[in-house]
Amino acid sequence: MDNRICQSCGMPITSDDQLGTEKDGNKNLDYCKYCYEGGDFIDKVSMEEYIGMCAQYGEQAGMTNSEMKVHCEKLFPTLKRWKKEPLPDHSE
Repeated sequence: MDNRICQSCGMPITSDDQLGTEKDGNKNLDYCKYCYEGGDFIDKVSMEEYIGMCAQYGEQAGMTNSEMKVHCEKLFPTLKRWKKEPLPDHSE
């Protein structure tokens, strides 16, 4: 596999067994099995909520949870699943 990442959570996909599945059981090349199963997203949440969920896994990615949140805030808007959903502006 090439340098593929999940277009929902950003996890590196290094083997076909990490790929999500379509309704017909075929592999989906864009999403990992932790995000996409049976042709649909497992967690039906906003990008902001998903960033909060993923930020809890900073240690697994070799960073603090705060660093993970910042990383996700930068990465997620570039991913296929989230491109159309802007982060809310909390600067008000």
